[in-house]
Amino acid sequence: MTNHKQYTLFLISPRQRFINYPAHLKLAKMFGKRRFMVPLALPTIAAQTPDHYDIQIYDEEIEKIPTHIIPDIIGITTLAATSQRAFELGDKFRKMGAKVVFGGPYASFMIESALEHGDSVVVGESEGKWEQALRDFELGKLQSVYRTDSYVSFQTQKPPRWDLVSLNKIFQVAIQVSRGCPFNCDFCLVSKNFGRKMRYREIGNVVREIQASPSKYFFFVDDNLTINKRYARELMEAIKPLKISWGCMCSIDVAKDDELLNAMADAGCFNILIGFESLNPDSLDASNKHHNRRGTIYEEAIQKIHAHGIHINASFVVGFDNDTLEEFDRIYDFTLKHNLPNVNLHLLNAPPGTEIHKRYLQEGRLLNCDPELGVGHFPTIHYMQMSQIEIFDKYMETISRLYSFDTILEKAQKLFSSGSFTRRGGEISTYMKARLCWITIKSFLFTRDDHKRKLFWVITGLIWNNKIIIDKGLGFMLTMLGYNRHIRDHNRNMEKYRKIVIDQDQGAWKDLRSTIND
Repeated sequence: MTNHKQYTLFLISPRQRFINYPAHLKLAKMFGKRRFMVPLALPTIAAQTPDHYDIQIYDEEIEKIPTHIIPDIIGITTLAATSQRAFELGDKFRKMGAKVVFGGPYASFMIESALEHGDSVVVGESEGKWEQALRDFELGKLQSVYRTDSYVSFQTQKPPRWDLVSLNKIFQVAIQVSRGCPFNCDFCLVSKNFGRKMRYREIGNVVREIQASPSKYFFFVDDNLTINKRYARELMEAIKPLKISWGCMCSIDVAKDDELLNAMADAGCFNILIGFESLNPDSLDASNKHHNRRGTIYEEAIQKIHAHGIHINASFVVGFDNDTLEEFDRIYDFTLKHNLPNVNLHLLNAPPGTEIHKRYLQEGRLLNCDPELGVGHFPTIHYMQMSQIEIFDKYMETISRLYSFDTILEKAQKLFSSGSFTRRGGEISTYMKARLCWITIKSFLFTRDDHKRKLFWVITGLIWNNKIIIDKGLGFMLTMLGYNRHIRDHNRNMEKYRKIVIDQDQGAWKDLRSTIND
């Protein structure tokens, strides 16, 4: 047996300077946690790392990175929203003498920028390339870039190293059963990162990972968990006995399969994030998201999903070339009409690697701004019909309306009166139930907001009448409270945020383009 030298490895997820409300930061704190969920990348990479590495995982949203230890090598995952902090850390650790390897979407598409602050970039999927990078590092021959032209089979995966994560500080863990996406939406990176051919893990391999997990709460990070209906049905059958609670992402056509929806609910699904993206058909066509227009009737689909006791987290994007400020009002009215309390509303961005980034770069429509602003509520591009401050102000106005308690109350009364939300979820400890009950009573009764008090009595009445189980009733109220508090904090910082936007605002692109051409 070969005796290997021992190495110290730090795997780092940098903190975000700006965090938008869908991150559930306030909700996590109500549960006594620091973060709702940590990225899957670092525990996955740790599982690929040889045993002769002493691995430490640091998520800066949870804990500080120690300054008294100089690691031999560090791996830093990058998003646009964390890129500047990632590069700052890269510079710092290189000065300390450590080798720095970047990975993740941002570094994969901004290789030259990453190499200014690090020694190497692992492009795309890490499997195979990360292990090769470590072998080369040990030989003193670390290459600048590790990439291949092919994708891994992804049939089996080692369980993520959750033992290296401070699980007492997070609510749920991530899991992935597939990679790839057959669609090619202009604003999305999934098909660019993982290809357009779907690859699936063996279901037994997935089950073993769930069984080994320290949590009963999961989020499937697959871009579309149910695109392969046969695989999805087999997966539901396999995980049903595991008694877990989970959320996922699906396209709206999941509602066409009642059998699958029922199987998902029976297997513990409580929430589906659906990318409606736009209610403007011209915007869907322009962004290459044609599959949202293929015969799906939104009203019927939403009713079916709700009838199975599954919440919809409705995702929308505003800022396509056909959009005007009226699009915000259309989205608000749509969510009110169809009883959609959970709404992820974002401004259109153009992350490096996407088709829209390539096009806007050629057209000169990318703002020269901090990439860390690309979290969904700051303008980072020139919009055709709207100036930056116009779209920003309307965005803030709209999310404030969406998560005002009069709006939440109106949606909740209609959504839960059907009695569909009565399936049991994952077990919550007696201590946690008591904590959540106290937070709910304190926040919704000891208040001057009449709508908050009325929401409390409406939900508790529905619980009393067996229209909704207590865990889901409390969970709903606290989720809405978390969103409301996060947006309230956004509004408190409006003067600072508006200055950031105004300083880069040059007006609507249609007007600016005319000026440039003249």
